[in-house]
Amino acid sequence: MRLSNGKILKRRAEMRTENSPERIAEKMVAEVEPVLRKYAAQAEAERRLAPEAINAIVETGLMRTWTPRAYGGLEMHPVSAFKMFEAIARIDSAAGWIVANSSTIASFSWFPVEANKEMRADLRGFPAGSWFPPGTAEPVEGGYRVSGQWSFGSGCNYANWLTGQALVTENGVPKIGPDGKPIALIVFFRASEATIIDTWHTLGMRGTGSNDVRIEQVFIPDRRCWTIAPLTVTDPAFSGPLYRLGLWIAGPLNASVALGIARAALDDFIELAKKKTPSYTQTGLADRPAIQERVARAQALIDAGSSYIETATRAALDFVLDGRKIDIEHGSGLALAGSFAHDAACEAVDLVHACAGTTAIRQEYRFQQYFRDVHTVSQHAFSCWNRFESIGKLMLGRESDWAFYYL
Repeated sequence: MRLSNGKILKRRAEMRTENSPERIAEKMVAEVEPVLRKYAAQAEAERRLAPEAINAIVETGLMRTWTPRAYGGLEMHPVSAFKMFEAIARIDSAAGWIVANSSTIASFSWFPVEANKEMRADLRGFPAGSWFPPGTAEPVEGGYRVSGQWSFGSGCNYANWLTGQALVTENGVPKIGPDGKPIALIVFFRASEATIIDTWHTLGMRGTGSNDVRIEQVFIPDRRCWTIAPLTVTDPAFSGPLYRLGLWIAGPLNASVALGIARAALDDFIELAKKKTPSYTQTGLADRPAIQERVARAQALIDAGSSYIETATRAALDFVLDGRKIDIEHGSGLALAGSFAHDAACEAVDLVHACAGTTAIRQEYRFQQYFRDVHTVSQHAFSCWNRFESIGKLMLGRESDWAFYYL
């Protein structure tokens, strides 16, 4: 049954009466789990979530995890949210990724009240998109004429708002700012103004439908264009500590999905090991010391990654509770936790994949998908292994190559 905005809002209010954000998260995951499991294979085959899965996600309220309470969202504590994203990915990697990614985009606090009200008016709506490669934005009265094609629009087939990055141009030439660099904007536009390009043919995470989105000479008003600069909050709805963490949360967010994939792989392998005896042998997997060691090591890797994310997130929150915005010193822990947890998830899945033997290569088992998915997620720019170098530069007193740390 499709719920109205009013009913969705009522359900969100009911959930917020719970004292524990963890309990809220558990309820939402439990409610959506049967639908996600039913349509997970369809998402993988069709390279996008099934409409039934998206409908369940929206009605459960998952897409409004980090939307401010003032706009009908949950404004969930980030530690609880990370664990929830992990739990969803443990069920369906694509669903976990889209929920996490869209929730993050919905948390962006850079726009004025007028724009935020506009983009959050439909409680069934959610945003999607990414910022590379940059398009062009030619200034016109009241805003910009924007053109561009951006990759990795996870969930774009169902989103009602899309985002992209564009360089300000004058007569087709990029405009240079006081710092000697091109002036760049983050823009938001209606999904109805864009064309979706079927480009999502990948090794893993196929169900995310992360196609390209393209617009041509679309007028975007000033209120939905943010000139990239150190973050400032202009809407009181975004005054909570969550929104002072900025883009540093992207690394742990991505890694939470990877950890969910790793937990699912370990779950399936433990069940397999209890009943499988490898060909030409008489000793079952569960009775082999090498398997026992690897299972325990995979568990330790997953738990270490999850614990590091929680510790780093709580430390960052402690810093911003008094009203301060996160800085590089206190944000670095979030970035390191994200990249470390990503690596840990990949290593855990690799251990499981090797232990599963030929079962891991068969299409009817999900081990091959876990392997593909976790390694695909690990390439995300905000939390891939390259970010170790980006943080290492800062530790050694050098300027980082990752400009987002300076916002």
